Amino acid sequence: MNNKEKIFHVSIDLFSKYGYDGVSVRKIASEVGIKESSIYNHYKSKESILDSILNYYIGVMTKEEIPVAQASENLDVGFDYFYSFGLEFYIDRLKEEDMMKITRIILVEAYHNEKIRTFVKQAIIEGPINGWIVLFDLMKEKGLIKSDCNSRQLAESFYYYGLFLLIEHFIVNYPQDDEEFLVEFGKKTQIHIKLLYDSVKI
Repeated sequence: MNNKEKIFHVSIDLFSKYGYDGVSVRKIASEVGIKESSIYNHYKSKESILDSILNYYIGVMTKEEIPVAQASENLDVGFDYFYSFGLEFYIDRLKEEDMMKITRIILVEAYHNEKIRTFVKQAIIEGPINGWIVLFDLMKEKGLIKSDCNSRQLAESFYYYGLFLLIEHFIVNYPQDDEEFLVEFGKKTQIHIKLLYDSVKI
């Protein structure tokens, strides 16, 4: 691991433990084992480290997203299969230690940091909900769910439950075991989506 990679991973660890404002560039350098001035050979500021962390997170989460055309084909196999595949993909991403730490940074720091709050609104809330709206509209077109149901309401009802479970884990129950949580997260969200789907399916 080169120094830039060390700075990146150490910053994630420190921000998740002490908060963004509670960590100085000097502290990051000390943990990496380099001079403070050496940080600036790789990142122009502490904020640029944060930018790289947020970009990494959304890059991992959106990697290999299923195109609408492929989603349509997968729905032909069955919604249960489609959802289970997506859930497994999401949990696999969160199993990475850095991804769990970044998730906590995002959820905790959104209260203090305008950049992170904007990121949460756009990338963590609006983006996924809009994706689910597209999916539920597609399900209506394919005659899988009732045509008069509200796609946005369905999307928000499903997605906000999963988001609540993340908040509960990272803020209310911290430091709950991550592995145990992810198992429960999978079970609970599967039950929840089934309840929603059963209420609107044809």
